[in-house]
Amino acid sequence: MKVIRIATLAAALCVGMTSVAAAQGAEPPKGQGQGEMRRGGGRSEWLLKDITLTDAQKEQAKTIREKYVPQQMELRKAAQATGSIDDATRAKMQDLQGKQAAELRAILTTDQQVTFDKNLAEMKARMDARRNGGS
Repeated sequence: MKVIRIATLAAALCVGMTSVAAAQGAEPPKGQGQGEMRRGGGRSEWLLKDITLTDAQKEQAKTIREKYVPQQMELRKAAQATGSIDDATRAKMQDLQGKQAAELRAILTTDQQVTFDKNLAEMKARMDARRNGGS
């Protein structure tokens, strides 16, 4: 149970750091393309892996990420205050992540959505493996 809490908190922090960086207008390091992953990238970067976004899509994705920052920060602060994540907080985090993923998917073309769906399935499989004690 403790491993699940730590993994969930780590994932939430990773998403939050990405959202904060996006809100501050952080740019990826030089030499990295649009479809490449930054080491330690957040959830939205994993979902958009191997997808080349147009400038308009990049702006829309940034707006979507920024929209969820305050809510994600509030949930993370609550989890940090208690030292663990209860089921209700975990459900709220998953709900926010699902809404954000749906909004990101909606800005993509049909071809991009195929890659997005593949990335989402891979991410869910990795998370399930972690929850079940896999590596």
